[in-house]
Amino acid sequence: MKELSKTFITIVILVAFLIISGFADAADITSTAQGGKWSDKTTWIGGVVPTLTDNVIITSTVTANGGSYSSTPYPVVNLTINAGGKIIREKNSGGLSYLKISGNLTNNGEIIDYADYFDIDLAGNLINNGILKPRYINLTGENQQLSGTIVIECKQINLNMKDEFARAASDLIFKNCRVNSGVSTTNKKLNMNKFSLSLMADSIRYDAYYGSVSSSSEIVIPIVFDGTGILNAENSLIGGTIFGSAIIKSPSYAFFKDLTIEGNLTLDEGAKFSSQVNLQKLRVKGYFTNFADLNKDTVRVRNVKFAPRSMYLYVYGNSNNLGSTGISTVYPTTNGKTISLSGNYDAAVYIQQAENSDKPGGKVLINSEVNISGKLDVYANLEIQPGGTMNMLNKTLTSPVYVRKEQAAITNNGTIKRHHRVGNSWSYRSFTAQDGMFADYELREWSDRIEGVDISVFNNQTYSGLPGSVKRWWRLSPVGTGKVKTYTLKLYYDESMLNGQKEKNLKVFRSGDKGTTWELVSIGTNATLDTLENSISIGKWNIATSMLSEFGDFVISSGDGSVPIPSPIILNLVGSTNVRLGAPNRYTIHLYNAGNTRTESFMTSLTVSDDIAFKQVEIPTNDGKIILPIDSIGSPKDHTQVFYIPYLDPNEDYSFDVIVLGVNPGTKSAKNGGTSLTLFGFFDALRSGKKEETYVDVVNKVVDLNPSEMDEYYRALGVTDYKLLTKKEKDGTGAFVVKTFIKHTVETASNANPLTKIAYKIGSAIELVGEVKDSFRRRMWHWLYKEVGLYGVEESSGKTINGKIVTSWDPNEKQGPTGYGESNFLFQANKMNYTILFENKKEATAPAYRVQIVDTLSAVFNPETVKFGTTSHSGPNYNWKMERNGNVLKWDIEGIELPPNITPPEGEGYVTFSVDLKEGLNSGTVIENEATIVFDINPPITTNVWRNVLDTIAPQTVMTTLKYAVGDTAITVSCNSSDNVNGSGVSKYKYFASVNNEPFKFIGESYENSISFSVSDSTKNNYRFYALATDNVNNAELKVPKYAEINSIPVSNKTNELFSDQLKLYPNPTSGKITVECFTEKRTPVDLEIYSASGELVRISKLGLLEAGKGHFTMDISDLKQGVYFAKVILNQTAETFKVIKN
Repeated sequence: MKELSKTFITIVILVAFLIISGFADAADITSTAQGGKWSDKTTWIGGVVPTLTDNVIITSTVTANGGSYSSTPYPVVNLTINAGGKIIREKNSGGLSYLKISGNLTNNGEIIDYADYFDIDLAGNLINNGILKPRYINLTGENQQLSGTIVIECKQINLNMKDEFARAASDLIFKNCRVNSGVSTTNKKLNMNKFSLSLMADSIRYDAYYGSVSSSSEIVIPIVFDGTGILNAENSLIGGTIFGSAIIKSPSYAFFKDLTIEGNLTLDEGAKFSSQVNLQKLRVKGYFTNFADLNKDTVRVRNVKFAPRSMYLYVYGNSNNLGSTGISTVYPTTNGKTISLSGNYDAAVYIQQAENSDKPGGKVLINSEVNISGKLDVYANLEIQPGGTMNMLNKTLTSPVYVRKEQAAITNNGTIKRHHRVGNSWSYRSFTAQDGMFADYELREWSDRIEGVDISVFNNQTYSGLPGSVKRWWRLSPVGTGKVKTYTLKLYYDESMLNGQKEKNLKVFRSGDKGTTWELVSIGTNATLDTLENSISIGKWNIATSMLSEFGDFVISSGDGSVPIPSPIILNLVGSTNVRLGAPNRYTIHLYNAGNTRTESFMTSLTVSDDIAFKQVEIPTNDGKIILPIDSIGSPKDHTQVFYIPYLDPNEDYSFDVIVLGVNPGTKSAKNGGTSLTLFGFFDALRSGKKEETYVDVVNKVVDLNPSEMDEYYRALGVTDYKLLTKKEKDGTGAFVVKTFIKHTVETASNANPLTKIAYKIGSAIELVGEVKDSFRRRMWHWLYKEVGLYGVEESSGKTINGKIVTSWDPNEKQGPTGYGESNFLFQANKMNYTILFENKKEATAPAYRVQIVDTLSAVFNPETVKFGTTSHSGPNYNWKMERNGNVLKWDIEGIELPPNITPPEGEGYVTFSVDLKEGLNSGTVIENEATIVFDINPPITTNVWRNVLDTIAPQTVMTTLKYAVGDTAITVSCNSSDNVNGSGVSKYKYFASVNNEPFKFIGESYENSISFSVSDSTKNNYRFYALATDNVNNAELKVPKYAEINSIPVSNKTNELFSDQLKLYPNPTSGKITVECFTEKRTPVDLEIYSASGELVRISKLGLLEAGKGHFTMDISDLKQGVYFAKVILNQTAETFKVIKN
């Protein structure tokens, strides 16, 4: 037994010796300075050829040519190529050779295969900071990582790992490389984590026979991104599956090959994509956002040129196409969910519930603008929401919209614009039962050639300037050289959209001049109101005279008054009440959409008094903020800056900062009323198209465009509007200065037509236009009140800061929403925005190291809605701690090193936050807020208390007696309005008029409680009026007051004869008697009435029966006072009024 034990011990010692000896032999082997063949001892320092147990360091050029015919491995543990080191495989040098690396590969030099027969098998990590060009790279290990800063260029990289993932440890770039896997039993994946992946190839190949694209750069294995990853593809093919979300970019072209995105997909602006072959499928399981060109134009890559390939695009989430989808058929797929559709679609759109025959339900919403150039097939419910617009642009299809009735329906609560193709064919004369259009018509007769009819329906909105109508209207326009002579029309209304109109009295009115005049068209026995079907039909097919003969705009109204639909946009201005002389003063403009739909574009402006100068504008984006100095946006001398806002989403709160300086009163004239900043909003009366008209007019005043150039510029404005909307969608830029807007438009017009002279004409004038000079501001007001019919009244949001210029202040201050008056009245202020300013005073002996701010919210706030906002000191060097504990907010920063404020604003800073008020607060509720600031270990500083008062009660209006006298050419309309005792007071009035029971029209706005309305003195009309008051915080009346009504009395413009000598009155003037001379063909009664100038009946005479022929009657008015009277002669049921002067 002892011998056995001894033998065992001997064996253990021997094995241990051998193991130790083996490790002793393992070494870091380095190439010599002269290098050489891998297999030669002279190539290596120490004369030892590396083995599979060695770490190898290459410092010179080493060849790895392999044997004549057989494969030759070069095994190592870890391989490092230093800068200047190379491993090369020479041309025509034998069989396959390959590096077999059981550890890591670190390349800071070069690995190049000149024979196209040199591979790398790698079991460890790859770090590439040099040139890496083998034939294949085969990943064969576990937990492998890829990283580096330089391109990896190999024919193929095979993910043949033992586990599932190869992981990126940095951004990766593959060139002329197919990223693949040779293991078919498992689904290998490249996990990019949060890093980007780039694929590139020198060029592509196109097989005309198969119509397919091939490239040396392709990825076919699944990619995994942690969150949203970036994939750059140049002349490369992308296929397989991407897990997570991706942004795909391409400086040239990229090609899709049956690709599935398991998350969201964004195609970047300026990129171009095509299908690899016809009928490839791109599936997006999340949101699809496209800024690129997808299958749009002829593909051109170097000397390769071919038409784009068709593609099926399946989107299971929201689809927002701000680029082009080209010839791609888009399939929004609900899969039981609610998804949205927006943007432009150049080909067919096929809305479906699933890719197969399943019917899981769901619906597609349109809540902004959608343009579809191809056919629309609807197999899942489609709903156009209020504020949404669907434009069907195709004018060649006879049936551009198909709805599978048993599966889906179109619900239109917004706007649909489409074309009815007639093709001058009797077979296509009818337009009936079209989902979402609420109109049927049938053309009976037309002249020449009618190609079709453009028809639009607008829901949940009244015709601009015509609030007294149902909240649905239509526009019909014929297309072609001919003219429709007769057609029948049937319009459908909805009881939920009556808008105060009485259903039993509904009528149809038509305007052929876009709302200037209206004609009642649903009259007579051939017009039928069906209150069960909710429809009004006009015309009988067999009675040509009963039909309509003109197209135009159509509204339904009973002639009753309605309250205008209010704007959902709320403006506010936050800043100090005083403006500091010479130092920057920050004011924040807050824009909030309180509605449930996206707004259209609008404008807002900030006007300052003469003792304030603009310094710069700071506009936030997704990546930070854009700082625009005043000389880049206008003239430093100008007192108004106008900003263009592309849109606001529902409940969106967007803000940007304007920095101003107080100016020495000696350098500018003092303005009466003191220092002020006033925020204006150009949206309350905004109507589509008016902003284009304004800018065209402004530019034309400066550069004198001819009519064709004006049309071109106008079209460019529409494109610019869309481009800036797209820019906000992409990078979050939510406001643009006017100069930027105009400059974009000039560039758009020039790019659309390179031969245009517009850019040349405008030239330096763009600076002049962009200055927003006084002439432009006057034109801006003209634009607003050209629409509303009243001049000289400014549209103000009521957000005016009044104060004074000061040489210094205490910036440890609390600033909040600017309201009206000393009480700072607010309306609908569910979101409160606050700024807290702090300062290390100039008397301080050292920089402040730590700043702490505490803000305790009162009971009127909902602390759960607190959002911490921007700070003055932000970035990697500043570490703010922001926290909320109940209703207590805290900011704490150490290491701020805020210097003494010797040269303002170097020692100043600020923090911001927003918080919602609690629901159900009563009008008159006082809202107060203050903060406490601590610098280092100094005593706390308490800011001022910012105070606002809620005013949520609208004024009430009573109409007063109309001022009118017979023969007047104007009626004075007046009212009395009162606000609640504790309210902000009545500010302005909007006036509405109805003539002869037509729909009420908006006739003007005034800060006075009266307005003059022009009337005819030669025709008898019925006039009705009402006014709606708004208080100083924009509470508007929601109930129409009792009308003021009057019948005008026409006055002859002749002094002594009318009716072709059938009727005469003389003498005129008279001191006593007047004689009426008449001529009739039959026995006729005659009456004479005398009215005072105020319209009071002062004398009446039944003159009796006048026999056939000529007769005369006399009335004595000698007892009447001197003055102007009106004599009304009633003859054979015809009345004529004469102005009579009594001496």
